Amino acid sequence: MKLIKITLLFSFFLLAGNLMAQTRVLTGQVLDKSGPLPGVTIAEVDNQKNVTATDVNGKFRLTVKNNNANLTVSSVGFITIVVPTAGKTNLIVTMQEDTKGLNEVVVVGYGRQTRITNTGSVSSIKGEEIKSVPTSSLQNALVGRLPGFFSQQRSGQPGVDAADFYIRGVNSLNGDSQPLIIVDDIEYTYAQVAQLNASEVESVTILKDASTTAIYGVRGANGVMVITTTRGKVGKPQINLSAQTGMDQVIRYPTYLDAYTTATLMNEAYINDSYGLSTPLVLPWTAADLQKFKDGSDPYGHPNVNWQKELLNNSAKQSTYNLNINGGNNVVKYTTSLGYFTQDGLLKQFNPITNDGINPNYFYNRVNFRSNLDISPTKTLALRFDLNGRFETRNTPAGVLDASGLFKELEIFKALSPFATPRINPDGSYGYASQSFSNGYANPVDRLANSGYNRVFNNNFNIVVGADQKLNFITQGLNAKVNVSYASNINEHRNITRVTTDLPVYLYNSASNTYTNRGNVYKLPIYNQNVGSDAFNNTTIINASLNYDRTFGSSHFNGLALISQNSYTNQGNVPLNYRAITGRIRYDYRQKYLLEAVIARNGNDLFRPGQQYGIFPAFSAGYNLAEEHYFKKLFPVFDLFKLKGSYGWVGSDKSYPTTVPSAIQYTLPGGVNFFGNGATEGALINTNVTWETERKTNLALDVNMFNGKLSFTAEYFYNYRYDQLISQGDVPLLIGQTLPSKNIGITSNTGYDGVLAYRNKVGKLGYSISGNISFAKNKIVYISEAPDYPYQSLTGRQLGLTLGYHNIGFYQVADFDANGQVKAGIAKPAGVTIQPGDLKFADMNNDGVITSADRTYLSKPNLPTTTYGINLGFTYQGFSLTTLIQGAYGYALNINAEGADAFVSNLRPAHLDSWTPATAFTATLPRLGFNVSSNNNTFTTTSDYSFVNASYVRLKSLELGYQIPQDLLKKAFIRTARIYATGYNLLTWKDVGRFSVDPEIASGQGQAYPLTANYSLGIQLGF
Repeated sequence: MKLIKITLLFSFFLLAGNLMAQTRVLTGQVLDKSGPLPGVTIAEVDNQKNVTATDVNGKFRLTVKNNNANLTVSSVGFITIVVPTAGKTNLIVTMQEDTKGLNEVVVVGYGRQTRITNTGSVSSIKGEEIKSVPTSSLQNALVGRLPGFFSQQRSGQPGVDAADFYIRGVNSLNGDSQPLIIVDDIEYTYAQVAQLNASEVESVTILKDASTTAIYGVRGANGVMVITTTRGKVGKPQINLSAQTGMDQVIRYPTYLDAYTTATLMNEAYINDSYGLSTPLVLPWTAADLQKFKDGSDPYGHPNVNWQKELLNNSAKQSTYNLNINGGNNVVKYTTSLGYFTQDGLLKQFNPITNDGINPNYFYNRVNFRSNLDISPTKTLALRFDLNGRFETRNTPAGVLDASGLFKELEIFKALSPFATPRINPDGSYGYASQSFSNGYANPVDRLANSGYNRVFNNNFNIVVGADQKLNFITQGLNAKVNVSYASNINEHRNITRVTTDLPVYLYNSASNTYTNRGNVYKLPIYNQNVGSDAFNNTTIINASLNYDRTFGSSHFNGLALISQNSYTNQGNVPLNYRAITGRIRYDYRQKYLLEAVIARNGNDLFRPGQQYGIFPAFSAGYNLAEEHYFKKLFPVFDLFKLKGSYGWVGSDKSYPTTVPSAIQYTLPGGVNFFGNGATEGALINTNVTWETERKTNLALDVNMFNGKLSFTAEYFYNYRYDQLISQGDVPLLIGQTLPSKNIGITSNTGYDGVLAYRNKVGKLGYSISGNISFAKNKIVYISEAPDYPYQSLTGRQLGLTLGYHNIGFYQVADFDANGQVKAGIAKPAGVTIQPGDLKFADMNNDGVITSADRTYLSKPNLPTTTYGINLGFTYQGFSLTTLIQGAYGYALNINAEGADAFVSNLRPAHLDSWTPATAFTATLPRLGFNVSSNNNTFTTTSDYSFVNASYVRLKSLELGYQIPQDLLKKAFIRTARIYATGYNLLTWKDVGRFSVDPEIASGQGQAYPLTANYSLGIQLGF
């Protein structure tokens, strides 16, 4: 018995000795050229379960069982290295920056890839590149920086200045063009993206082809924008403060003519209107009137007011403040941020009659907060808790006459002509527009000072909870992930207003020195208050996935299996649910041969049972020749030479009705009827309504040269969208029944985009230059139509064209006979009186009469077909200079009505070039008149006369910064400090024809709040 015990005891110590001999504790520190590197991943090569990370001092500790163990040391932005440990217990590892950028992480749908292995079409930008751009809206900061990104900033109004944007243009007959936007697994709208604080953003990526968007199935056809926010990193707590303040400066106000010139042209208009009359019209202004306008001798009876100057400032204040705290260790990482943005309006501050504290000016205030928390309670489990929200207030004056706002009012001749009313009466009271051609509006200063405000409150609150569990005990590289997100949107308004017609105003007669009250109103009425809810909705998203990532020798596999549900509830209504089952698999061999396949079964509750879900597959492949031995030998300058392509299907349901009827609807008669009149049959129905489907093809070349100094990407795409829900326009009306829409429309969109960049350093001078370009041109392949003439067909044309007349100049005196009638053989509108100086239109069908049959599709759409950007950057010691030049072309503006027509619009310098007999062959505008033909009325008669080329080039941004040296900061306990001056929309070169409008405004909207340039100073401090 003793022998057995001794034998067992000896065996135990022998085994323990062997185990102790094979177990070693390794310690070390990881550095780069600047010092210790926290958060670096250290893993045992043959046992990837055995992993740790460096602490705030770059130090690590790892126990290995193999005496000959090798360690992989990796971190984003650095070259991954393998470190042998045989015979060592303490290691010093120095990492080199990855200047080639081939392992740069690219965010894609529900995952991340590296640039070298990515086969899809993506464009991305880091948050650091846009954080100091002085604009309230994130999308404005992206203009000119991402190939494939098309945008237009329609307005400069505080709080609503965010650009509309599209990925690779538009391709839907139904106006369904907005991309899907995902921010940290939460779906955002255009307006909510505009609320984001750029200082929170880690990266912005746009997904453009089928291989990257098919995973979103029925919602991916318009492309996807994926935004990630900053997360905590291992290291000591770091406090970052930034402040930026400056002025918004109007790029250009329209120029309006003064009272004397306007009155002179009014007389000319009356003379023109007398054409063919036996008795000339009585002119509205005598020579004495004109003289008083000219010399200003009667400022109350003959006022000359520049209302734009009286009502508006040339600049307004804008400021941004941000606080961020970031840090953590191997168990807990955190980032917390708080931001405040404020922007004033251009309206001058007027003193109300009663000092009631009401602020009627334009302004916008926003508070952003965010807390992202990552917890790793074990080595295999990672938890995520995100909390963020935005609270914004937007204010507009209530005393404007038109729903389109103050800037339309400034254009309207009948509202604010230069002689409509004096700025103020001699006794300090306010007047009103009293002339026969005016509408009797109260003085605008009175209205804006005393009519109150309209105020909107938009509140957005989001939370994300997630867990990521490694399942290496099943198989190495497998993990399960669950994310649950909740997003709420609560919008309210509070309006404090007075009715503008109830304000006390007086007409002053300078000849008799008397005052006449309008409407017997002698005191201000009390304010009306209106409070209400504008939006109350929420979205809950649940994602559960299995992820697999593993390398076998030279082969690397990555897989994803995902189930998700997105539930949107509006005002307590029945939720709208989107559900998806998705699979993705990726394979690469030595980062040389690359394959990826995606398939999604995706759909929603909009459609009938049995027709709610569809299959959306996509495939992509790549071939990196730079990894071939022969290619490296022949062309050693190439770090990357990758050919890639993708093909697949995605869908879009954005433009579809909330319900699809399953039976014909009948309308009952309004009352009892004993004579046989029954119910009225409604339109026929189509129960097979489905979503739009787009087949996407993408081919690309991705190149890196000279150790990352030169990079080049070029892509070609062809998108074919079918099953678009459109009306059946080719069916004769004689069937006597309204037909339902059908999924028969087809369009295509073809184009290219790319970027070329070079960066280098000469001594202490670093420099970079990059240029990107995007071209996208769509075409209508099939639309159900039965045009009377080929030139009225939409098939084969671009989307967004306008139907109207082709202008071929002016009717000249030689076109009329002695009786003042248009000569035979010269086409004229039927039933319309024409005289010299009126616009002349082409007789497209050659029948001698201008009718609606002569209309054709005009000009170009109001969305650029080509955009581009040129980025320049320089660094020298602590100084940095960056600039962006951005432009667009291939589109047009339709400037009409209040934006163009004389005496509908206030007159501008361009109206001095109106047609007269003396300027018959040099004039650029039709004759002036109050009684003009419909040809000249652009509000009711559309022609290409009112279309102008909108191509432009802007100096979009410029920033000069200085990084204060560390030696000067140590005594102040400041880790880092930077000061900078920055500008936005600084210069614009444009060609917009006759009128001073910004080239990005929407067609027909000459009355938009003007775009502004911004000049700001900023400081960034780190502790």
